[in-house]
Amino acid sequence: MSAPALFRELALVANVRIPSERAHVLQIMHMAAAFSTKFERVRLVYPIRANTDAMKRVGDVFDHYGVRAKFGLVGLPCIDAVKRVTIDWGWLASSPLPLLAHVIQIVTFSFAALLYVLRLPPCIIYSRDLLTLTVLNVLSTGRNRLFIVEIHTLPRSEFARGLHLWAARRADGIIAISDHIRDWYLERGFDEDLVIVARDGVDIDAYASLPDRNTARSRIGIDLDSSVACYTGHFYPWKGVDDLAACARYLSEDWRLFLVGGIDPDLKRLRSFADADERIHVVDHLPARDAALYLAASDVAVLPNSARADISARFTSPLKLFEYLASGRPVVATDVPAVREIVGDADCVHLVEPDNPQALADGLKRVAHDTALRDRITANATGMVRDYSWDSRAILVADFIRTLV
Repeated sequence: MSAPALFRELALVANVRIPSERAHVLQIMHMAAAFSTKFERVRLVYPIRANTDAMKRVGDVFDHYGVRAKFGLVGLPCIDAVKRVTIDWGWLASSPLPLLAHVIQIVTFSFAALLYVLRLPPCIIYSRDLLTLTVLNVLSTGRNRLFIVEIHTLPRSEFARGLHLWAARRADGIIAISDHIRDWYLERGFDEDLVIVARDGVDIDAYASLPDRNTARSRIGIDLDSSVACYTGHFYPWKGVDDLAACARYLSEDWRLFLVGGIDPDLKRLRSFADADERIHVVDHLPARDAALYLAASDVAVLPNSARADISARFTSPLKLFEYLASGRPVVATDVPAVREIVGDADCVHLVEPDNPQALADGLKRVAHDTALRDRITANATGMVRDYSWDSRAILVADFIRTLV
């Protein structure tokens, strides 16, 4: 391979709606921006798909995600009936139609991406979508390309694992977002020089410039005298948000719990808690900068991941943890391996037992009332999170890629 030619361009192929309510699209946008300072040209290649009404109202995609560096956005056609059979026409949302719609969308986008990639000069092809990346790799054999996959979760069934391993062995390099994922590959015979850990990151400047607590509360309309705990992110059950809502029963009447960022059907589930307890406030999905205002208004930021699911306990590299650490808010988090491997012995969060609403409530009360503890973990967090900027992550990944050529 011609190393100088390869390192001029990178195509980040992402089978995602842009824009989207999903956190992984924020990660993809920020990584594309960070890569644009490491390569001469960066393209984000994505499918043109039916979108939700809220996302159709987004004007400037770069502004929506708070991305300053610009890069090429390349939308490709695909056959997309996913929104029809999962949202628009609920009467079709029974097996196997949703699965079939997803398969058709993936296959047609992969074909369109192949036709596009075949026309590119020598470059890096980078993706979080192993199936699409494998199609591009296998069907463009002999061309001057390097194929890098970023892995965020692992398959559960034996059949899926076998297929996954077959595809992963065809990648030139693997970016794992957690130690557990990297170890999984090494245990199955992958060369340790071809697999690295690159945890997720955060826009440090954006979170460091949040307004102070009282200013943020005035803008949102939160009582200055309340004790406020805040969670920002999706409301999937494995994220433990139900435990956060349930812990309200162990808190005094002056507490307010803000759960910010959900979409249906999880949004409906959490609203049942708010209907039963006026101290619980459930807020729909918001752009990252608007959700961060609730974080700035809080006394404690909460990461209540469940230990019952591997995706929560071991695989994840939570974006919100890095956002919390960068915000200057003290953090209460559940003590699961995915969190422990990030914070280590840095003493930058207060860890509590997972899947235990009372333990979570006790942790919130301790951090809110123990000034020394609060000051210590926030000071440590400010120092620790500097290593987790998007730019630092892009440097780590780019340096790894150079070792592969």
